[in-house]
Amino acid sequence: MVMDPILKKLYDSRKERLFYYSPYSYIRQADAEKQLSNYILTPIINSIENNDLYKVDIEGHLHYFIINKLEWDSNYFDINTYKLQFCLYEHNDADILKLAMSEVLKQLPKPYYLFGEIPSEDLTVIQALGMNSFKLVETRLNYYCDVSKLTNPERYPVRKATVEDISNLRRVAMNMRNDYDRVHAEKIYSEEKADEFLATYIEECVKGFTDIVLLPNAKHLPSDSFFAANYQKDQWDKIGAKVSKFIVSAVSADTNRGWYRALITEMTHHLKDIGAEYIIMNTQTTNRAVLHVFETIGNKYGKTSHIFSISDGY
Repeated sequence: MVMDPILKKLYDSRKERLFYYSPYSYIRQADAEKQLSNYILTPIINSIENNDLYKVDIEGHLHYFIINKLEWDSNYFDINTYKLQFCLYEHNDADILKLAMSEVLKQLPKPYYLFGEIPSEDLTVIQALGMNSFKLVETRLNYYCDVSKLTNPERYPVRKATVEDISNLRRVAMNMRNDYDRVHAEKIYSEEKADEFLATYIEECVKGFTDIVLLPNAKHLPSDSFFAANYQKDQWDKIGAKVSKFIVSAVSADTNRGWYRALITEMTHHLKDIGAEYIIMNTQTTNRAVLHVFETIGNKYGKTSHIFSISDGY
């Protein structure tokens, strides 16, 4: 891949840290160079071509900030919504990076909301965000499952969700509020708007945003839980490993208590059946019940990442 000399210089300087932004960086069997090419470098180049590049020079230090506008989110929340994807620079000085970030914020049209998911390994970026009054809104633990080591013999009755289930699943998503996910922790959104967002999210999952949504299918038990996943088969060559992903889940504490373990077990079996070798998943550090299930069925810790945000004019 031919790169502009300046971009190559900045990219090479940050390559070691940028690797941790790959969603598959903790899957050791995945191809590191493919990840860097397909999930770091290619998105950077595409963003530059789409004019999502913000350039800042501070004391002779050039910075490239890759910031993508999220059109769907902007329309849904009625605020210009951006995601900070990558920061490229050659130094290791949080004070200089803080000044560069401050200049970038001045370039965003108000009102705006900017957030980014930063791996723990990128400490200088984390420090500079804090120095610019970004707030921490979520800390995620990322886990993975090696399906070849799946030994749980228990099976549970489940079925695929259909459009007829959407109304009930929207209700479940709104009722099983997680105060620690990004949209609920983000104070610029009302609680009602955050609830509605998650309801809309599971509706879109059933309609095709995800490859499959599983529900309980036991006699005399309402299907008041869901577990969604993406196969990601179109990504397997790019990753260098057959990796699928858990997307979103919720279990009614009133009517389906204990079904999280059942649904994650059945989804793991299903993804193994479609050819996945690994499954990735994440949850908030506060979600102890889910973390307990992850670990008791053999999932392993991969990495930690943090979501920071800032808004102005809202």
